[in-house]
Parts: sequence; C-alpha cells; structure tokens
Amino acid sequence: MLPASLTTGYQGRLLALLLLLVVLGAVYLVVAAPLIELYASREAGLENKRMLVPRLKAAADQLPALRARVTQLRASAGARKVTLEGSSDAIASANLQSHIEELATSAGVTIGSTESLPVEVRGGYRAIGLRYTLTGPYEALVKLLAKLEAATPPLVIENLHIHGVLRRPGTPMASALDAGLDVIGFRNNDKTAAAKS
Repeated sequence: MLPASLTTGYQGRLLALLLLLVVLGAVYLVVAAPLIELYASREAGLENKRMLVPRLKAAADQLPALRARVTQLRASAGARKVTLEGSSDAIASANLQSHIEELATSAGVTIGSTESLPVEVRGGYRAIGLRYTLTGPYEALVKLLAKLEAATPPLVIENLHIHGVLRRPGTPMASALDAGLDVIGFRNNDKTAAAKS
C-alpha cells in the first residue's frame, strides 16, 4: 500500500502522470508500433509494384515483336543444315574431308596429313572426326580456324596445337607454322546406317 502523501498533492499528480506515460508507452509498443510497421511494409510493397508497372508495360509492348522473332528463328533453325550428309559414316567422313580441304585451300593452308578418328555415338548423333596436320602462316591458320568455326554444318575443333618450325641459329626465321587439330562433325544416329558402316 502506498503512503497517503504519494497519492495526493504534487507527488500524487506526478505519480499519476508517470503511470499514464507508462500505460501510453505500453499501448504504443503493443498496438501502435506493429500497426505502423505493417503500414510501412505494405507501403514499400505498393511502391515496388508501382515501379514495376512501367517495366511490365514495356515488356508487354515488346511481346508481339519477340514472338515474331522466335517464329523467325525457329524457321531459320529448321532450315539450317546441322548434320553431315552421307548415307554412311564413310561417305559423311569423305564429304567432311573434301569440305575441310576446300576451306584450307581458300585460307592458304597446306594439309600435311589427314587421319580418320573412330566414330563415337554421342546422344542421337554419330561424331565423325578427322585429325589434321597443317602448315601455313599464322594469319592463314587463324583464317582457317575462323572458317571452321563458321562452317555449315557446325564443326567442333579439338586438340588444337600450333608450334613454330625449328630452325638453326643464324638462319632467317620461317614464316610458316605447323599445326595439328581434330575436326568433328555430327551425323544423325540412324540405326540402319550404323549397321552398314
């Protein structure tokens, strides 16, 4: 029990005011602060959605053009030749070899030797590979590599190594480089063609 002097007079008023402040603080912490925090989080969510509206409108405006582009790319991909031609692995390998010889000649590279690599089954395709040794100036070798990378059907270059020709000290530097690489093309994995080869 509180003494009578604390409940009346100046001290009583001060104590009542203090109790009122404690109750108001508790009400603020229990009710008002969570409501203010909820309001702020929802306001931030609405602001984020308002910022997304112009981006979504821009994306929606681009949608017809993007659909047309997808249709165009699908049509061009369907028409693009992606596998080697030939009714057997040997014919596909010969076609690949003649194609690479044309590219090497046009680039100014001399083919030293060609070796067929074993055919590998990779998924729904048969990998037809040829190993080459080449000689030519650096620029011509780079030109050939660029042509191989852009070739149709697509070709894969593996095991590329380029090195300079050994020379005796005092002799002029040779401009030709030796190179070796494997070129791989892909053919559809037709079971009947695989049985014939």
